[in-house]
Amino acid sequence: MPTVIDKSTVIEIIKEISKKMQNVDKVLKESNATLGKKNISEIIGKIAEGTFADILTEKLGYLVKSAQNDKESDLFLTKTGEKLEIKMTSTDNSWQGGEFSTRPYDYFLISWGGNFNEFFVARTTLSDKEWHSNIANRRYGTTYPAKDLYNKKDKIIYIGHLELTSRGSVKIKREKIN
Repeated sequence: MPTVIDKSTVIEIIKEISKKMQNVDKVLKESNATLGKKNISEIIGKIAEGTFADILTEKLGYLVKSAQNDKESDLFLTKTGEKLEIKMTSTDNSWQGGEFSTRPYDYFLISWGGNFNEFFVARTTLSDKEWHSNIANRRYGTTYPAKDLYNKKDKIIYIGHLELTSRGSVKIKREKIN
């Protein structure tokens, strides 16, 4: 049975990530540094790993480790041995992973937007078979579409929601956190 992480804890984590990212954004603007959304997603992902680890360690009462390299899971719960992954996106329709780096773990699927104050956060278990390969389309990386999450029964949505459009697609709808 996976460790229960309640909504108030996830909201606390996301608020802290938001605050840290607004500080990063300020420094980038002061430095006239322009980064693409992929680069920003990597930065926010690393900040998320550390923030999740710190706050979960405090809330769960035992050490939660964040990854020290790409071979390790993003989060490791030392008491239970659980491994958690965090996937970030700035899009409203899917998450991306490396073609050979998808892991069969519990995932926090996060979409960010606005001034780092709008988020969607869900948790679900994904197998490597649930990630869609793009090699046939001559693109590296796998995709996990929002529609698959929408149709999945085993999920927890902490912040935001998934919306079925009139055309049958599913959009990730972020929620402002203040």
